[in-house]
Amino acid sequence: MRKRFRKILILLLLVILLIGATMPVASSNTSVGESPPMPGEESPPMSGGESTSMSGSVNPLTGEPMDEYLINRRPLAISMSNAIAALPMNGISQADIVFEVLVESNITRMLALYQDISDVGPIGSIRSARHYTVQLAAGYDAIFVSAGGSPQGYAEVEALGVSHLDEVAGAQSEMFYRDVNRIRGKTLQRYHSAVTTGELVTRWLPGYGFRMFHHGGYTNALSFANNARPAGGGSANDVIVRFATGNSSSFSYKTDRNIYHMRQFDMDFVDANDYSQPAFTNILVLRTSVSPIPGDGAGRLDIITTGKGTGYFANGGMYTEIDWSRAGKSSPFIFTLKDGTALHLGRGKTYIGIIPAEMNVTFR
Repeated sequence: MRKRFRKILILLLLVILLIGATMPVASSNTSVGESPPMPGEESPPMSGGESTSMSGSVNPLTGEPMDEYLINRRPLAISMSNAIAALPMNGISQADIVFEVLVESNITRMLALYQDISDVGPIGSIRSARHYTVQLAAGYDAIFVSAGGSPQGYAEVEALGVSHLDEVAGAQSEMFYRDVNRIRGKTLQRYHSAVTTGELVTRWLPGYGFRMFHHGGYTNALSFANNARPAGGGSANDVIVRFATGNSSSFSYKTDRNIYHMRQFDMDFVDANDYSQPAFTNILVLRTSVSPIPGDGAGRLDIITTGKGTGYFANGGMYTEIDWSRAGKSSPFIFTLKDGTALHLGRGKTYIGIIPAEMNVTFR
């Protein structure tokens, strides 16, 4: 009886060893909180763009080194409030590109783009969509995130077929929460309390059925260089971007780090997650047509993001005039110097302010 038991035990051990030998081993190249492409979801090659003087895989939004399996993922474009009642913002310092645009009257809002959101902590507050912020997200083939939206914004989501995560009217409530610290004892803070986190996005996004990688025809129109300081440009140690009377954003150049820090409402612009200041390598200011939407009782605006226009580019304490163009509502921006050659951005984060054509920009 004992001999039979020993034989059975030996057989069981052999089976366990054989099973263990055939199990796949996790790759040491996969970071915590990140997932390589799933079978059948391999990322297609990305066309266009340029990254001069650097080998290996780079973040298509910053030109900086990035794990190869992340570069073809669709970015997240998150509508965020930078109203004074919503400051300080959460997670803004880790955005790769930050747009600032008017929403109504003299109030601006930000659209923050993240190529890899997995390591970002709380992100917010999240605010509503506008049709032109939807268009901006579509230009990067991004998954768009908002908390509600204007009628025009919702219509544009449908018209452009944008992948949309909506805290207010969507079916993705588990990915968002309301930050009670933003609500307690503060007037109207309910409007500035919608938040998500990089961990929540990483956990829930793959289950919503959205395409996770860029389609084969996607073109990355941004190009980068190790030295993007405008040759022969004017001084841009201080930059003041005016959106409307009484509303401007200002930037000061930090020579020792080759970046710009931002101020707004006479305060340093900081991230509530760690109270660091976003470090922008590039400042772009684009002039365009801004006008009230006829019959809109809330005073919402129509901001033109297609066609052609002029603007400015600042990097390394210098600036130059540029031209911008955009073929359609889902097309990327094309930035060129005045002689028609492509504009190379510096490697790092970029701020893009879209202002009414008649507003002034000051460089010192």
